[in-house]
Amino acid sequence: MKEHIKETLSSFFIIAALIDAAMFVLGIVFRPEQRFGYEVFVYPLIYAAISCVPQLIMYSSKELTLRQMIVRKIITLCMIVVVILLFVLGGSSFDIGVAAGIAASVVIIFIAVHVIQWYLDTRTAKQMTDALMEFQKRTDI
Repeated sequence: MKEHIKETLSSFFIIAALIDAAMFVLGIVFRPEQRFGYEVFVYPLIYAAISCVPQLIMYSSKELTLRQMIVRKIITLCMIVVVILLFVLGGSSFDIGVAAGIAASVVIIFIAVHVIQWYLDTRTAKQMTDALMEFQKRTDI
């Protein structure tokens, strides 16, 4: 569980950074004339926290098969899209273009977070393997 929380916290910061970029792009496309105050800086943190909740809920201590993992990721993605759309558009008028842009950005961010985490995990595994190989070479003497 401790490892899952660390992974979720890592996801939180990656998601927050990518949400900043998505908000910039969607703002330029859909509402270029709109300006914000300093309170807008807290929204990526709130959205990132909301996006991490399904990851925490969908935690399983048992080893999952590849198929189970893929199904779980798809369910998690759907939950995130629905929750973010409800949170962002819940009190305002519904614009299908904005909703589609938000949903697409959530999917892109979800995929990007997983690719970034995979890259970081692969790099860590390579460093550990190299360190173990070096240790083996030193102990074989």
